[in-house]
Amino acid sequence: MEGVVIPSSWVTSAVDAHKKLGIEPTGAKYAALDVADEGIDKNAFGTRHGVVLQTLRQWSGKGSSIFATTGKAIHYCEEEGVPSFLYDADGLGSGVRGDAAEINKQRHTESQGRKRPIVAKAFRGSGEVHKPEGEMVKGRKNKDFFANLKAQSWWHLRLLFQKTHEAVAEGRSYNSDEIISLDSSLAELAKLKVELSQPTYSINTAGKIVIDKQPDGMVSPNLADTVMMLYSPTSMDRGLVVSKDFLNRLQRAQV
Repeated sequence: MEGVVIPSSWVTSAVDAHKKLGIEPTGAKYAALDVADEGIDKNAFGTRHGVVLQTLRQWSGKGSSIFATTGKAIHYCEEEGVPSFLYDADGLGSGVRGDAAEINKQRHTESQGRKRPIVAKAFRGSGEVHKPEGEMVKGRKNKDFFANLKAQSWWHLRLLFQKTHEAVAEGRSYNSDEIISLDSSLAELAKLKVELSQPTYSINTAGKIVIDKQPDGMVSPNLADTVMMLYSPTSMDRGLVVSKDFLNRLQRAQV
């Protein structure tokens, strides 16, 4: 069993889906960062407001550093009014948390304590699934259906696109909190649409879903990876908010 995770027709239906369905963007704001090396790969950063993907950026990591990339992400979070961001903690992104802590200290000092910290939260796609005893797919526990968090998050994104396509193209009933909308004003929209339909899925020997993001040796879909993290089950469950306890601990560390 093998196939494309998100068919291109579903992606097309999701463009401005909130406008097509008459939905006003409401809810929390989220952000995510996909970290690249200094080669041809690119960093990608995006934000969403509720179900609507509102911003998406990418830039080369050539001649730069993870520290500089983290600084950009924090700057973009400030611009968009987002208090925290998820980052890909597998591989290159492992140093983001430490860099973010240092940058937040600098911001705290330079602003004389007026700027709140922008919290970096790790997303480990290679790690265990979210809510292992839960059932994203009815009749199958998450721990029995997905090989890891990456597979689960891509499948969750697939379900959002499927429900959106059914609502937009087929006129089916829907829950306005269980769709996805890609704002047509996104500068990287054309590239994102291609990347979203790139990953494929298959079933491994244990009977679990696994994801191949680069079938046939294709380039890593950095923009799509960012969107996957943005809408992952962990992003919503963790809330991505800054707690008072975190602020108190940070302030004590400055003394």
